[in-house]
Amino acid sequence: MTGKTAGDESLSLPEKIKKTKQRNHDGYTLPGCMMPWAGEPLYLVIARWCLQQNRWINRNDISDVFHMQKRRSSFQMTYISRKKTRIACRTRSNPTLTGLFRQEIRVDHIYPVVPDKQENVLPRRRGDVAGPTSRRVGSGMSGNTVLWERLLKRVREERKDE
Repeated sequence: MTGKTAGDESLSLPEKIKKTKQRNHDGYTLPGCMMPWAGEPLYLVIARWCLQQNRWINRNDISDVFHMQKRRSSFQMTYISRKKTRIACRTRSNPTLTGLFRQEIRVDHIYPVVPDKQENVLPRRRGDVAGPTSRRVGSGMSGNTVLWERLLKRVREERKDE
């Protein structure tokens, strides 16, 4: 029997080669199952793929699926494991026969994006002069002693009339 193997979704869906914006990085191939998240950063797409696999993933797995260099997939794993505000994951080290340790990652959860709260904040126009601000602590009447004296004088005169 030739063709696709049963249960292999990556072969049944088209793949898309994405070019990065940085000139010092090669492009990567986005698997067909990751097309809904094509607009997201690469580390999030890889994390979503790892979450779908529901198993321990090493850099070779990422390199094979996304058609990128093993060194770059290793950097992506490191970035995913350190991005605690967006991704909940576990890492482990497996020893090889040569005595080296291979890092593996397992993604447990991806947190949704929390937008910054900017309630009642009007955008500032360019060229606008900032309003008066005061950072000194003390009396607000420091320059208006004459006015204050006039107000007190009126109150005293009104009390005498009563």
